[in-house]
Amino acid sequence: MMEKLSFLKDTPAKIMLLIFLANFFYDDPTLYLYKRVLFSIFIYYAIWEIGKLYFKSTSSLNPIKMPAFYNIYVPLLLAFVFISLSKDLTNPNLKWITLLNNPYSLLSVGSIFLFVVGMQTEDINPILDLLKFVVFVFLLVVLLPVFGKVKYYQGYICANAFIPFYFISTSLKKHLWFSWVLLLVGLYFSNLSDYRIIAMRILLFMGLYVGFSMVKKVGILKLLIIIIACVGLYQFLVNLSDILYLFKDIIGVKSFDDVDTRAFLWSEVFEDLKGSEFIFGKGFLGTYFSEYFLMILVHFQTYADHYERFSVEVGFLQLLLKGGFFWYFLYITPILYSFIKGIFWHYNNKLVFSISIFLFTELLLMFIENNPYFSFQYSLIFFLAGFSLRKMIQDKKRADAMIVRPEFNVSPKLSFNIK
Repeated sequence: MMEKLSFLKDTPAKIMLLIFLANFFYDDPTLYLYKRVLFSIFIYYAIWEIGKLYFKSTSSLNPIKMPAFYNIYVPLLLAFVFISLSKDLTNPNLKWITLLNNPYSLLSVGSIFLFVVGMQTEDINPILDLLKFVVFVFLLVVLLPVFGKVKYYQGYICANAFIPFYFISTSLKKHLWFSWVLLLVGLYFSNLSDYRIIAMRILLFMGLYVGFSMVKKVGILKLLIIIIACVGLYQFLVNLSDILYLFKDIIGVKSFDDVDTRAFLWSEVFEDLKGSEFIFGKGFLGTYFSEYFLMILVHFQTYADHYERFSVEVGFLQLLLKGGFFWYFLYITPILYSFIKGIFWHYNNKLVFSISIFLFTELLLMFIENNPYFSFQYSLIFFLAGFSLRKMIQDKKRADAMIVRPEFNVSPKLSFNIK
C-alpha cells in the first residue's frame, strides 16, 4: 500500500505532514518532555513553511485572487489577536510557554492560515498520498501496540483522515473500495477506543451526503436539509442522554455510553462568563471554574481534571471561552463561506460538493465536540475550505471563458489573409 513518499516534494502536503506529526506526538503523558520538544519542532517548522508559501504567493505574477471578504477578515483577525493578547498580558497567571507553545492557546490561530495554503494548492493528488500515509500509520498504531498498549489517541488523530480520503478518492476514482473499507474500520475503531465522535462524524457525513445528493439541484430543499440538521442538532443536545441510550441499547454501539458528559459543560461555561466576556472572551490563557470537577476532587480525592479548566471539550464553548462570539464567528467564517458557495452554486463539481458537506458536518459537530486547536483535524478542514474555494473560482473562470461575446461579424466571402 505504501508508495514512495513523493508527496514530500509538494509544499502543502509537507505542511500537513508536519502538523500531523506534531499532533501525533503531543499527547503521550509517559514522554512529556520529549513529546513537547517533538511537537514544537514539527509545529514551528510547519509555521515556517506556511510563511514561506504565503510570501511566495503574494510575490507571484499570477496569484490566485482571495475572496472579497478576506480583505476585511485579516484585519479583524489581527484585531482579535491583539485584544486577546492584551488580556493575557494582564492575566495574573501569565505563562509564556503556555501562551506561545500550547496548541490550544495562541497557536490555535494557526489552523486558519491553512485556508490560504488550500487556496494556493493546484493539485490534490499529493494530499491524497499524504492521507494514504496517515492511514498506514493508523494501521501501525492499531496493529502494533507499544508496551502492550494500543495508542488510541494516536489512532484518533489518524482517523481524521478517513472521510477526506473517502471523498477525494471518490472524486479522483482511486482506491474506491479501500475508501469504503476505511469508513467501516472507523466505525469499528470508534467502538473499540470509545472515541464516539469518529462514528458520529461518519454517520452524520454519510447521512448528509445522501440527503444533499438527492436534492442537489433544488436550492430550497437543500436549505430545508440545513434547517432540519440544525434543529436535529438542538434536539440532540437537549435530549443527549436519551439519544446516547438509543445507540447503546438498541443499535448496540457500546461506545455510545448513555452518560451525558456534555450538557453540564454548557451550563458551567455560560455561568462563568460575565458581561463583555461573551463578546471577546477571556483571552488565550482564559480558564473557567468547574463545579463538577471540584466535586470529583472533594469526593474522590483525585484530579481527573483540574477545576480551573483551560479548555472545553465542546468546540463552540472553547471558542466562546477564549474569544467570545467575536472569535467564534471569526473562526468559522472561511469554513461557512466555502460551504455555502459550494453547496448552493458549485454542486456540479463533485469534489467541491463533497467538501462542502464535510465542512457542514464539522460545523455541526463543533457544538458536540471538535475542540479547535492547531491540529491535523482543523488544518484539514481549513485547507479543504480554501482548496474548494480555489476550484470554485477556476470553474467560474472556465464558464466565463466559454461565453462567446462577438464584437463584429466578418463574412467568410470578405475574409482574406495578408502574407
